[in-house]
Amino acid sequence: MMRKVVCLFAMGIVAALAGCGEKEVVDEYTKATLREATFGEVPSEGFKYKIVKPQVIDTLGNFVVVRQSNITQFVTGNNIAQVVGKQGDMSNLTFNVVKRFKPVVHFQCISVVSANDSVAVPQEKPIAFPRIADAATFDPAAEWVPTEMVDLRYDDTIGLRDRIGKKMSIRAKLLKVDTDTTAFWMLEGDKPCPSPFLRNPERIVPARLRVKTPRPVLEIVLRMLAKTDQEFIGGVTFVGVEPMPGRQENQVAGVVEIGWIRFLESVYQR
Repeated sequence: MMRKVVCLFAMGIVAALAGCGEKEVVDEYTKATLREATFGEVPSEGFKYKIVKPQVIDTLGNFVVVRQSNITQFVTGNNIAQVVGKQGDMSNLTFNVVKRFKPVVHFQCISVVSANDSVAVPQEKPIAFPRIADAATFDPAAEWVPTEMVDLRYDDTIGLRDRIGKKMSIRAKLLKVDTDTTAFWMLEGDKPCPSPFLRNPERIVPARLRVKTPRPVLEIVLRMLAKTDQEFIGGVTFVGVEPMPGRQENQVAGVVEIGWIRFLESVYQR
């Protein structure tokens, strides 16, 4: 009997010592809304935040765009779009992130947490951001000549050829055009141009420009403009004239390459 008591006592000591060795797991990420994390309204050591169930607006390559209330932010990570896409319901995701300040405030994602799993996001490769400026103080160089879309007449072959290589600052409606073989962005003016080919003053069409495939980081900015139904404000370089059959059929004057885009309070440059 005495031996049994001693054994039980010894086991109790071992269990107590083992319990003393255990440490409570502390979550190093501070829970915050997207606004609180963006503006530093909630302090966090190392700027580590837990953003719970933001709205995922779009994903592309190394970028995820999230929104809460009226705040929109970029969340980055190597192939994070693929990681997020595998988590199922995007409306129930939590992002463990580190706030970064350059080149603009954004969030580097360390892991994505779903109802059933927690997945680390790779960080081995650097992510290329565009050059970013404050829209309030951004001043396009003199070479970006303010241009009205209505002046880009698709029937003016000589005038369009003279514009090749010229840089223009324009405002236009942004459209995504899908065909059987490809998809591309188009800029469309809000003022119609008379169509000399149709010989009918009642048949008028707007000026249109086809956008050369942009870099991924500018592509996702274009998507944001489209999803929020905002007009395109930016700088483009006229790089080519559409063949006449295409101009007659689609009223597309030419092809442009994007140099910069204004989105919300920032200007994104290639």
